[in-house]
Amino acid sequence: MKITFLILFLFCLHQAFCQNKNDENLDKVYVEVFGKCFEDLKALEETKDILSLKKISFCSLYQCVNRIQHSEVDKNIQDAILKRATEITTRLYNEETPIYLIGGSMSWHQADTKNQDLTDDNNLIYVSISDCISSNALVKIAKTVNEETSRLINKK
Repeated sequence: MKITFLILFLFCLHQAFCQNKNDENLDKVYVEVFGKCFEDLKALEETKDILSLKKISFCSLYQCVNRIQHSEVDKNIQDAILKRATEITTRLYNEETPIYLIGGSMSWHQADTKNQDLTDDNNLIYVSISDCISSNALVKIAKTVNEETSRLINKK
């Protein structure tokens, strides 16, 4: 009986020390910034006739990044999504949460490392949008968002 309680106690102790206190930064990055939906943004006219995009409001950067690949065949839709991503980037910057999108091998680790201290380098919040394989559309949206963020920071 004592061994059972000892094992249970050690298990609980192990769980308490294994909690990741940096999860708060990850939550902020993915929920409060990258996934933040600006409800006042209207749906994109260019996507209203496309069945797979019809119900997407494109009110967050997550939605723009997640659906940009579906628009590679239609330049008008891609341009509309890129324009919306720029608009959202500006809004995030105005809320003092500038965002920087990164991709490539181990980009999730790079983003996690850089987000450990959110008060450095102009309070940039790094988000990994692709790990290893990036499409042209993902590279284009990352470049668009990052250029807008840099422009706004340098304007300051």
